Amino acid sequence: MELDSVDIKILEMLLEDGRETLSAIADEVGLSSSGVRRRIKNLERENVIKGYTAKVDPEKAGYDIVAFLNVDVEPSEVRRVASVLARCNGVCEVHKTTGDHGLIAKYRAEDRGVISNFVEDRVSTYQGVRDVTITVAMETYKEELLDI
Repeated sequence: MELDSVDIKILEMLLEDGRETLSAIADEVGLSSSGVRRRIKNLERENVIKGYTAKVDPEKAGYDIVAFLNVDVEPSEVRRVASVLARCNGVCEVHKTTGDHGLIAKYRAEDRGVISNFVEDRVSTYQGVRDVTITVAMETYKEELLDI
């Protein structure tokens, strides 16, 4: 599906406020409310919009520490380890990467001890995991799923 400028504007408005009214979006993009509704339904049907959730400030929710886990994995185990990591509480993202590691996971926790325990007691014990290095973020300047 190719997005046009109206679709992009609708997405921008929904990213800013997922509860924006159809009439407010319609006024902004120059369509009727029913036209906007059709556009949004099409974006949902094409999985451009995958759902609607609340934006939670991780720090205010008690998840003050963010760490990136560089996971060195046997090539034959990458998909399985990625799948297991993706189901773990606190894991926000899992990516297959180029370079020495194979996977990188973004993990949020209440404190450094939780991260250490997660890596030592869980991740490092997964079949196919050769090594895990942890990089802790000192400060986050921007964190968005998508900023159009």
